[in-house]
Amino acid sequence: MLSPRLAAIRAPILVIWLAAVALAAIDFLRDVEPAHVRLALFIATVVVELLALAAALAGRRALGRDDPTRGASTAICLGLGLRVAAELRLGMLYLSAVPSVILKRPALADAFIYGLRYLYVAADLAILVGVVRTLRGLRRTGLAIRPRPRDLLIVLFFVVPLPLAVYALQAQVDPVPSDHGIITFRLLAASVGALVGGYCVVLAGAALQMGGTWAWIWGAAGVAGIARALAFVAAAAAESAMPRASAILLEQGLLWTFACAWLLACALRWQHVRRA
Repeated sequence: MLSPRLAAIRAPILVIWLAAVALAAIDFLRDVEPAHVRLALFIATVVVELLALAAALAGRRALGRDDPTRGASTAICLGLGLRVAAELRLGMLYLSAVPSVILKRPALADAFIYGLRYLYVAADLAILVGVVRTLRGLRRTGLAIRPRPRDLLIVLFFVVPLPLAVYALQAQVDPVPSDHGIITFRLLAASVGALVGGYCVVLAGAALQMGGTWAWIWGAAGVAGIARALAFVAAAAAESAMPRASAILLEQGLLWTFACAWLLACALRWQHVRRA
């Protein structure tokens, strides 16, 4: 079980997550413009991602220089930082705030709009490195870590098919003439996101051997990875399997879940290493 102090961190984050989801659902049912609801939820998501990055950096600073988990923490901090940078770029597109000096030059505009979206893939890869290094570190402690059957079922029947679902849905949609790379981007990003989620699920099962706090930390990270991958399924479904308005709100709701889950994981880890 979590200590009272760590439980006090978990409760408000869960309340914030639920409150934002409920408000977005109410606004959608009240026929508020879906783009406005998504923008509000996107801004809240970026704020939470900044808080998660701050908590991750604080947790890393609390580690000793010779701590074997410092490298994994560095990779996760890098991943969260890259994601914030990617979100700021997306926010500029949403708000039509891209500097004119970029838009007036086709090469710069293409690099900003189509190239920098791969910051999301780079962020997920950095987080994946951190998760893999954490799992290897646990194994080096001598713990007999073996994936539980239900963990393998989650990976096999839930995580693995996500990239396939993205490809199947996206292949039915004719891309914008200037954006033929969208299928490649979404398939690559969904694959990396699903891999992160799968590793986190296995890591959460392994963390149960170390006590409740570690299970909560990596369980939250597993939820984040799976939500991130599912968001690509929702985005790919926007033009084929679902009404566009519903799909874009579902996508942003999943990204909101991703942000809150990482905030929970990073905040719990920060408090845990402070007290160690």
